[in-house]
Amino acid sequence: MDAGLLPAKHWQVSLAYRWFESHRHYAGAEEQTHRDTNGTEVINDSHFADFTATYAWSERLSLSLTIPYVHHDRESLYEHLGNNSGRRFTTRSAGLADVRAGASWWILNPADSPNGNLAVGIGLKAPTGDYRARDVFVRPSGPTERFVDSSIQPGDGGWGFTLELQGYRVLRPGLAAYGSAFYLFNPKDRVAETNFSVPDAYLARAGVDWTVPGLHSLSVSLGGRIEGVPGNDALGGSRGSRRPGFAVAIEPGLALAVGRFTANVTVPVAVHRNRTTTWGSTRAGDAAFADCTVNVGLSWRH
Repeated sequence: MDAGLLPAKHWQVSLAYRWFESHRHYAGAEEQTHRDTNGTEVINDSHFADFTATYAWSERLSLSLTIPYVHHDRESLYEHLGNNSGRRFTTRSAGLADVRAGASWWILNPADSPNGNLAVGIGLKAPTGDYRARDVFVRPSGPTERFVDSSIQPGDGGWGFTLELQGYRVLRPGLAAYGSAFYLFNPKDRVAETNFSVPDAYLARAGVDWTVPGLHSLSVSLGGRIEGVPGNDALGGSRGSRRPGFAVAIEPGLALAVGRFTANVTVPVAVHRNRTTTWGSTRAGDAAFADCTVNVGLSWRH
């Protein structure tokens, strides 16, 4: 695993692509199968592309800048002529999302700890993405331009900061355990014009990575993943409209390293979904989740 660490004074540029289609509606942990049966489900088709440049200031300190781009298509009935109309329409949004900058520090000196290490990171998220994106909705009174749903807004409208942990431990030659955790703090409570909340978010992953014997450039991984939006923010207010919830997934993956290039793909498959409520509230709601996510990455080092 230490061979994957970025040497001091070196650069790495990477492109990460993520896709999912959310269409399974849940209220709590119970799937609302009638939405699919009745044809009233909402379908979000979402594409994300992150360009990241990372510079190793030293063996232990790395600095990074991520510039994200998003494209969303949202198909529904209720936002337009209503669920009883039987007519589905699509709203869209696309463009620059919220730019992130961060720093990561290895707790142990990598040169002295080739069999395991833990890194801590902190980052800043800027509200560079459009958080008041609009599109045309087909209403009974005629086409009307409105704010698109919060789930497809390119940005969230708030400054935020992140705390991160990542680490690995070699279990035996060719086999290592890995783990990472990420929390986004968004102190701003809501966007006044839209009444959309500016929520926190979190992600955690853990698993094992195995290098294929005789093919040292190829590795396979298997792990678990949880990601979601809490009911209330850790800091600041939590007013506005939000859809809190989380998804738990099994995450298989492949990685291939050739020279200075590394490519990887993971496909988290959801095994549990839960549309939670805001803390202290009993108000029920629903949200659409995806069956799986496709993540593809390509990086180059210099």
